[in-house]
Amino acid sequence: MVWSMGLVLALIGLILVVTLRPQPDAVKVVDPTQVLIAARALAPFPVLVPEGLDGYQVTSARWQETAKSGGDDVLHLGYVTPGAEYVQVSQSAATTGEFIAEQTAGGIASEQVRIDGAQWQLYETAERISLVLPGAKVTTVVSGTATQEELEQVARSLAPS
Repeated sequence: MVWSMGLVLALIGLILVVTLRPQPDAVKVVDPTQVLIAARALAPFPVLVPEGLDGYQVTSARWQETAKSGGDDVLHLGYVTPGAEYVQVSQSAATTGEFIAEQTAGGIASEQVRIDGAQWQLYETAERISLVLPGAKVTTVVSGTATQEELEQVARSLAPS
């Protein structure tokens, strides 16, 4: 009887090992409203946010300085795309090369891309693509693991909030 019970338990254990798969972590969606209110009130530039991107989920939002922003606050909005890729939109009055390197994860500048009449600079690393729109008073960065076409779509969707 003990041997039979042991055999049944071993069989159940084997079935569990073969069929049990860890579940991926669920996407934690956040509400960016308070961050956007603060950014709109304090930013010395028009705050731009993506609009009309179906299936994109906001997973991070903050308005704070970064290590390379030179004391300027940075609006950061992070998204998970419908294809489970990551896209971030960052804006700041910081315009230095150090800030751009930080936001592009050390990306190397390559080609220029025209999006809705504006000239964006493409930066690339092995893991990330970034589009940077430098300005006299604001730098806008659209970056992530999505394709260049998807990043361009996000850049086109940017509108004053």
